Amino acid sequence: MKKMWVVGVLMLLVSFNSMQAQILKNALEKYSKKNQSAQNNTDAQTGNMESAILGYGKNKVDPSVVPNSYVFSWKYIMEITANEGKSMDAEYLLEPNKSYVAMNMAQGQDQNILMIMDSGNNITITCFGNGKEKMASASKMPDYTDLAKKESEKSKFTIKTLPNKTFLGYNCKGVQMTNDQYDIICYYTSEAKVSFGDMFKNQKNWKMPAEFSSYFKPDERTLLMDMTMKDLKSRKVTTMKCKSLEKSAFTFNKSDYKFM
Repeated sequence: MKKMWVVGVLMLLVSFNSMQAQILKNALEKYSKKNQSAQNNTDAQTGNMESAILGYGKNKVDPSVVPNSYVFSWKYIMEITANEGKSMDAEYLLEPNKSYVAMNMAQGQDQNILMIMDSGNNITITCFGNGKEKMASASKMPDYTDLAKKESEKSKFTIKTLPNKTFLGYNCKGVQMTNDQYDIICYYTSEAKVSFGDMFKNQKNWKMPAEFSSYFKPDERTLLMDMTMKDLKSRKVTTMKCKSLEKSAFTFNKSDYKFM
């Protein structure tokens, strides 16, 4: 869990909220398991999708609370590489000034899981399937605030500013965060049209850890562009970099899905 909190620290640069970190945690765990097994058949893919629906359906809410549509105009792709293994792309769909974001997770065989996290309505919509067989489930958005607070108290970082760099044409600020276990270098931009922070800026329960308050402003629109995290004990290295940020129109229509 401690390592996953560090990932949460990194995602502060993206969203200033622990829920986004937990989603990334789940993605990293899924990626690690996938690397450990070379067998990925259709049955396994279907099982993964069903598990995702059931897992996020534990706090199921009535589909009537789901808006009729969600509009997205930007696609953000983050490439994640853990321990010199194969890279995994995490694809996010964003819309400026909106309290929702989507994550598209490829399962192979042209099958995807689409997760829409809507902080305005405090719900998560998990969708899977293609063509006419599209299924979805709506549940209450998990609250990891208390967990993140406890973990933050165990992981105090020393932070220093690094010279700016340019990634994908965006001017990015750099910071190095170090404690007794991790050395982390991040670059983030305030020039992008979109930010995960738009999703969380109205939440009242989130409080930024004290060591970050002089570096990151809660109302600053930031987007993580590059990161290298080194585990000083195991010597393992995880990298995350934005490989693409481009306009890409997509609309989720509730009527296209059968809700479970």
